[in-house]
Amino acid sequence: MAVQKYGLDLGTGTIKIYKEGLGLALKEKNMIAIRRKTEMVAFGDEAYAMYERSPLNIKVYCPVKNGMIAELHDMQILLDLFLKKIKCTNGFVSSNVFYFAVPSDITEVEKRAFFDLAMGSEFKTKDLYIVEKPVATAVGEKIDVLHTPGAMVIDFGQDTVEISVVALGGLVASRLLKIGGNAMDEAVCEAVKEQNRLLIGMKTAESLKLELGSALNAVQSYKKVLGRDMITGLPAEARVDSQVVCEPIQSLLHQSVRVIKTLFERTPPEVLRSIRNNGIIVNGEGSRLTNLKEYLERELSIPVVMSEKPDESVIRGLAKIMADDKMRSLAFSVKEAIFS
Repeated sequence: MAVQKYGLDLGTGTIKIYKEGLGLALKEKNMIAIRRKTEMVAFGDEAYAMYERSPLNIKVYCPVKNGMIAELHDMQILLDLFLKKIKCTNGFVSSNVFYFAVPSDITEVEKRAFFDLAMGSEFKTKDLYIVEKPVATAVGEKIDVLHTPGAMVIDFGQDTVEISVVALGGLVASRLLKIGGNAMDEAVCEAVKEQNRLLIGMKTAESLKLELGSALNAVQSYKKVLGRDMITGLPAEARVDSQVVCEPIQSLLHQSVRVIKTLFERTPPEVLRSIRNNGIIVNGEGSRLTNLKEYLERELSIPVVMSEKPDESVIRGLAKIMADDKMRSLAFSVKEAIFS
């Protein structure tokens, strides 16, 4: 019987699917647009185009929150639609094997949701495995996870910041913080609202973060943005200074650094020595923030290695784990984990 393997990274912002023999088969916004709670209007990139622009009777959102499946039914619809896009099939002479990347710091009940998602799909699976995201990230960044004496991975995601220490094929310590890119965008919205009396959307806040935001005190600059005047309620334009954008972002980064230092206290000295020698690996869509590398090196006194393709580290790692029998121990069966 022919077996087709798929690696899936269900990100809060973007879903990535790797198909064995094809490579990265799909990379789209993990969003769905629902009219009156029952009728699907759009999904993926098309749904994202409707975000913050849709009428009141259409809800546009991502069914994954903080790295976990928040709305199983809608995520089920999305998964099947995405799998259809990459021509996943059912057949008497073929079967599917799914590898899901999941956050490390989640409960068994939350892991069960991934099992329910795969088992409820119209594309039946022969086997279902999960790989902890920090492990997949390390493999994707060319770290010999099975033999490394110690490596730290920091994933700045859309909803979360996941900080993990990996050694000898397993996790030494891990923390999942709910202060990712969306939290930064919301903080920028609030800062502009307070300083400029202007109500802006999350997309505008994200553009301000990427253009004016910085982990360190940046050169004074500004950008003109459109929004709604908080006093008159009319459309208005305001000049937003970089300092207004940077302050809330840096406040959230300080929280992450405090947790990283706490994690160091729980890490064995020999593992810390390896981390110091090899540097901290930083990935995730949020790692594109200006001067993040310099900020972390200043605060932690440890070299920082920025991923060249930060949003694809996890899916690259899944691809290697799927292809190499020696790495089979890094993936474990959801059935065994739940029913053993």
